[in-house]
Amino acid sequence: MNDMTMSGADPSPDQHEMHDPFEEERRHLKATLAKLSQAIDHASGLFDQTNDAYRSTKFYMSENRGEIDPQEMYQNELFLKEVDRNAELAHLSRERLTRLYDSPYFARVAFRAQGESEAKASYIGPFAFSHNGAIEISDWRSPVAGLFYDYDIGSAAYDAPSGHVTGTLEGKRQIKVENSELVYAVDDDSGIRDEVMQRELSRTSDSKMRSIISSIQKEQNRIIRDESGGTLIIQGVAGSGKTSIALHRIAYLLYRRKGSLDSNSIAILSPNKVFGDYISNVLPELGEEPVREMDVRGIAQSVLGPTLHIAAQRYPVDDADPAWLKRAQYKGTPEFAEAIAAYAEQFRAKALTGRDLSFGSVTFEGAWLTERYQSFGRLTVKERIELLASEIVVEVTAKSIGRRVTVPKKSEVRQKLNTMLAAKDALGLYRLFLADAQAKRHFVMAAKGTIEWEDACPIAYLQSAFDGFEELAEIKHLLIDEMQDLTPVQHMLIARLFPCEKTILGDFNQRVDPANGMTLEAMREIYGNPDVFRLTRSYRSTLEINELAQKVKPALDIDPLKRHGSPVGFVRCGDTQGVLAQLDEAIAAFEASGFKTLGIIHKSDTVARVYHELLLRDHRARLISDESATFSDGVSVASIKMSKGLEFDEVIILDADRNQYASEYERSLLYVAITRAMHKLTILYRNEPSTFLAN
Repeated sequence: MNDMTMSGADPSPDQHEMHDPFEEERRHLKATLAKLSQAIDHASGLFDQTNDAYRSTKFYMSENRGEIDPQEMYQNELFLKEVDRNAELAHLSRERLTRLYDSPYFARVAFRAQGESEAKASYIGPFAFSHNGAIEISDWRSPVAGLFYDYDIGSAAYDAPSGHVTGTLEGKRQIKVENSELVYAVDDDSGIRDEVMQRELSRTSDSKMRSIISSIQKEQNRIIRDESGGTLIIQGVAGSGKTSIALHRIAYLLYRRKGSLDSNSIAILSPNKVFGDYISNVLPELGEEPVREMDVRGIAQSVLGPTLHIAAQRYPVDDADPAWLKRAQYKGTPEFAEAIAAYAEQFRAKALTGRDLSFGSVTFEGAWLTERYQSFGRLTVKERIELLASEIVVEVTAKSIGRRVTVPKKSEVRQKLNTMLAAKDALGLYRLFLADAQAKRHFVMAAKGTIEWEDACPIAYLQSAFDGFEELAEIKHLLIDEMQDLTPVQHMLIARLFPCEKTILGDFNQRVDPANGMTLEAMREIYGNPDVFRLTRSYRSTLEINELAQKVKPALDIDPLKRHGSPVGFVRCGDTQGVLAQLDEAIAAFEASGFKTLGIIHKSDTVARVYHELLLRDHRARLISDESATFSDGVSVASIKMSKGLEFDEVIILDADRNQYASEYERSLLYVAITRAMHKLTILYRNEPSTFLAN
């Protein structure tokens, strides 16, 4: 294996410089930075010129407003818009070039195309950069960059704009540049790749998720560059990088589909605001604009309208109401979702039971009304009523000629027909559905005009029987994270509202809601049998932390990267004072450690709040709750539910006792808590640790 030559190390004098990748790359970096500096100066000059032109034109228009004729004013306004657009482009160019100057590239490949006598070197970075018509840096999403991610030395190929190119990959080099200084340059093989990966993963975590373009693995790159269309599901173990991969896939699709896909046509369905903030930096870091964020509550509320409000979501960890849990479990199964869909379809076709309807001497028999209503194909209730009302008005109008018959208004006919419906709205239809299913006991209004969380999406789906689905056609790609936390009926509603292609990701081993009966098989059925990519390699945690995670989930198919760290700590605390004493020591050690993030995690939202209040007496700590909107460095206190999707340099799990983690559901909670830790994990318990943690 080659040794990694670090910045500041002097190569031995007798080493030929052509065999010294560090020295070779130091010279190349110097030349690249000089070209980037010229480009930055040019972009800055262009930006200043456009700003000067904009100010000059605005001043002229202001000073001569009363004397400029309308045609000249119009031309000046067009000019200002063009100048403003050019200024924005110059600013974006300068911003990208400045970022490149800090770290222009991370890899070099030498590829000899078939029929060529020499290999051509290509440098790969976050953005493309050309100088005097020559490509200096290729974008990580470009076809040639696939050589770095997908091939070892030997036969290789890529799809260029001119066609399929085959040849030989003669060299791969991994390069690290920070603050415009070369940190290392090493010729790549599988052993070096793992060493570089471990070096990257040994870094402390940030308050924002980082891009992973320099360390994308072959199996990850296959997902990122998948352009098959439709829906793609990523089932990945904790720490497999699935969220980052999905975001990089979005950036890749934006790059590949310029003109047909932009940031305004992409949305992310996030589990909470904190997670949304945590991932918010990835796309901008990759040179793309942030995309729209949505949540299930907002989607359901937009369908239901202002007349129904949705109560807060409840969790069994903090809610001991067995009647509510039974209601939630009933509504969390695939069978319930299928029954809702079938009932909506059935009601749409047979909602109206006709009764004789008369307008003067003109009578429409109930049987005829029923037959006509049911003849209107797959239309919604609203559309069928509208068509039937129109037919009746036309018929009455025709029969009124020469007779004393008052022709009714269509709104009057519509109103009379609506009285013949078995249910007048989605809430009424939901009550009817539960009554027919002999499950009326499973519906309780949380308050007047307020429905329980578990009822929101079923009622929203039934609303489609009346109005149809107002598909969000402007969204062309939807990313759904934490797929395992959405119930079957929630997934079913989303699938109907968003007919676009989707990237759906999560881990069914990290389910935090025992009432949710969602399965991967049910998901595939809902979304039309899409491709499923499985990620089993875990990169986040040290081997010691991963081994404990596998002990908690022994049947879990996980392949941890062999990165060693300190042993997992187990501390018996006895009581709350003992726990607080241990936290005092741990926080002091964390503040002296160089780590950036410490997560103090409890099973319960309620108890996490209590610990947070106690810690505030002596420490600076923030609580991550449903009301939180940001994720930051330092000490954070959170429930397991709120920590999902996040990662911390160090994690302390509180009250990991036998009575706290005993059921299979609690086993999953413990697994989630353990796998939040990157470098250090401490388990605090009062008397006896959970049996899931036993040696």
